[in-house]
Amino acid sequence: MKAILFSRTGLPEEVLSLGTALEPTPAPDQVLIRVTTRSIQPADLLFIEGRYRYTPSFPQIAGFDAVGTVIDTGPGVTDLAQGTRVAFRGVGAWAEMAVASRSRVYPVPEALSDDVASQFALNPLTAWGLIDECRLAPGARLLITAGRSIVASLLTLLARRQGLNPVLLIRNEDGYVTVDGNDGSVIAHAASVAQVLQGTLKGEGFNAVLDAVGGVDSLALIDALLPGGRLVTYGLLSDTDITLKGSTLLRKNLIWQGFGIEKWVSEKTPEDMHEATRELWAVLAEHPHVMPVIGRFPLERFQEALQAVRNATRPGKVLLTN
Repeated sequence: MKAILFSRTGLPEEVLSLGTALEPTPAPDQVLIRVTTRSIQPADLLFIEGRYRYTPSFPQIAGFDAVGTVIDTGPGVTDLAQGTRVAFRGVGAWAEMAVASRSRVYPVPEALSDDVASQFALNPLTAWGLIDECRLAPGARLLITAGRSIVASLLTLLARRQGLNPVLLIRNEDGYVTVDGNDGSVIAHAASVAQVLQGTLKGEGFNAVLDAVGGVDSLALIDALLPGGRLVTYGLLSDTDITLKGSTLLRKNLIWQGFGIEKWVSEKTPEDMHEATRELWAVLAEHPHVMPVIGRFPLERFQEALQAVRNATRPGKVLLTN
């Protein structure tokens, strides 16, 4: 089968090549999938560069997130028929066929496009998991950083469905703005994160902050939390060192945690995941525009696809198709 492979870590443009690989065989509790569309995610590039949580096994097929149809199932999988269209997350998605754990395979409703479904197993589930981690009551205030991102858009929709009050923190040309996630109005505008949050709070802190940035502005996010609040870091757009006194967390009884989708999924029951997928498919069916696509390229043109990712000037995914 055709596959995009690498035999050493490095810049994807330099180490990837289109080649052939043996067709995979599903092990127990695995699903064999004929892949139709794959989304290029930041995690894919980190994996190829050797900077992700998974270690490549050379020669390694690239890619994690995709959509396709079930060809076969391994022992222990009894609830997926051949021909079922599924979204999935599994190592080696940038090929004509791939295997994935049954726990990371999600049947796709007929109304959803491959464009949307190919992204399902990462960003939508990440957004759901982040909200789930916060354990917020209706009416709680939630700050979402990297406010123009796809995950932020999904978080805003989910927060509103659960009766929360989301606020988006967005970087612009001359500083930062905060935007009300319910009506889209600008709340404050300032040169720094600390200043814009000071103008946003007006005596009201946040019950939780969901942060994709990290770095020195984490201190301002912590200051914006109410006593007993929670900061969840799920990305590191800025990974600079910071100095934080333990007393800062102690005095306000705060929780600061990291979030990874794989660990979250592994700790959820099948009932939890059924509820999450049911709700998320409903949200995506109603708001497919929150999963924009900015380019489509066949596997053979993967170099052009990578260039489109590098040159992107607006949110959206580049897809690898058949």
